[in-house]
Amino acid sequence: MKNKIILFVLGFSLTASLYAKDSGFYIGGLIGKSKTKDYGKETFTATNIDSGYSQSIEEIDLIYGGLLGYDHYFDNFLIGLEFDGYKVDSDEKRDIQAGGANPWHYTSEINKVTSLKLRLGYLINEENLFYISIGKAKADITRKMYNTNGTTLLKELNDNVDGNLYGLGLEHFLENNLSIQIDFRYIKYDEVSFIVEDKTEYEDLTEKAFTLSFKYKF
Repeated sequence: MKNKIILFVLGFSLTASLYAKDSGFYIGGLIGKSKTKDYGKETFTATNIDSGYSQSIEEIDLIYGGLLGYDHYFDNFLIGLEFDGYKVDSDEKRDIQAGGANPWHYTSEINKVTSLKLRLGYLINEENLFYISIGKAKADITRKMYNTNGTTLLKELNDNVDGNLYGLGLEHFLENNLSIQIDFRYIKYDEVSFIVEDKTEYEDLTEKAFTLSFKYKF
C-alpha cells in the first residue's frame, strides 16, 4: 500500500511539472476591438432633483498598443503582473439628449487606455495557458456639452477616469519564448460629474475589449 502511495505521488509530481514554463519578463504588442458605453443623466444643481434629461453614446473602435509584464510559474500554475496601454482609434461621437424640449448636444471621445492587472493562470497542456485577471485601468476621455443649436460649446471636460478591470484569456505558446494571447476584459469606470450652467451631469463609462497579443519572453 505504501509503495502505491509513493508511486501515485511521484506520478502526480511528474505530471504537474510536465508543462511548467520558464518564469521571466516579456514584452509584446496588441490589437483588437473595444466597445464602450458612456451613459449620463442630468439633475438640477441647486436641488439635485432629476431634470428628466439623459444622454447615451456607444462606440466600437479599433485599439492598438503594447504590453510588458512578468510571469512566475509554480509547476503549471501562473501568477503574473501585466501592464498594457492602447490607443483608441476613435472619432468624436454625438448624442442629443432625450427627455424633453430644447435638449443639449453631448459628445465624448476616448483617446487611450492603460491598465495594470494581476494574472492567475493554469497550464492546460504544454501549449496553452488559461488565466483570469483583475486590476485597475485608466481612460483618457474628452467630454463636451453644447447648447440646443449643437454648435455653442457650454462645457468641455478632459479627464483621466479610473476603473476596475476584470478579464480572462488564453495564451498559446508557439515556442518557449514566443506566444500569442487572446484576452477579453470588462472595465467599469468611476462615475464622473460636472456642472453645466445650472445643471449637473453624471456620467458612467463601461468598456468591453477583445485583444490579440504577440509576446516575447526574455
